[in-house]
Amino acid sequence: MMLTLDGFPRNEEKYSRLLDFAADILEMCRGLGVDLIVDGSLAVFAYTKSQDIDVIDIDLACPEAAFPRIVTALDAKGIRHRQREWHVLQVLKDDLRVELGSLEYWYNNVPLECGTLQLGDCAVKIISLDSLKMLYKRGLDVTAKHLDEGNNRLKNQSYQLKCDTLNSIDSDGFD
Repeated sequence: MMLTLDGFPRNEEKYSRLLDFAADILEMCRGLGVDLIVDGSLAVFAYTKSQDIDVIDIDLACPEAAFPRIVTALDAKGIRHRQREWHVLQVLKDDLRVELGSLEYWYNNVPLECGTLQLGDCAVKIISLDSLKMLYKRGLDVTAKHLDEGNNRLKNQSYQLKCDTLNSIDSDGFD
């Protein structure tokens, strides 16, 4: 199944800039032989086309073992980044953020089944709808247990909106 990005989420201007930035990161990673998978809010938007969500960053998944090669390439290009303790490599440009999450950590006990997303001139893997639903349900459950810690209350509300939006559509057919 091939998905395309149609329309815009609520934050159209930032979203457009994010897509351009993500395309640069995707191209760089392809050159390194690192296969990325779209997940997170961009995947939610790709499946639902909902204009009620914001895509504030772009989440991509890859093997954590690829992080050092990616960091070396980012350094060579002068692109800011920081590795987080929650198994994420954040790539930063102005107010934009692309997060590379560890496949091994974040997809533990989640089926790794993918389709294809046409992202501009680039075709990239996208997590299946059913697996995406599982990831957001897990995030919802984890943040619900710790609502008074950090920004978990806001994350929980965001996860709930995305879970509800995802659950309003049928399975993608490639699981």
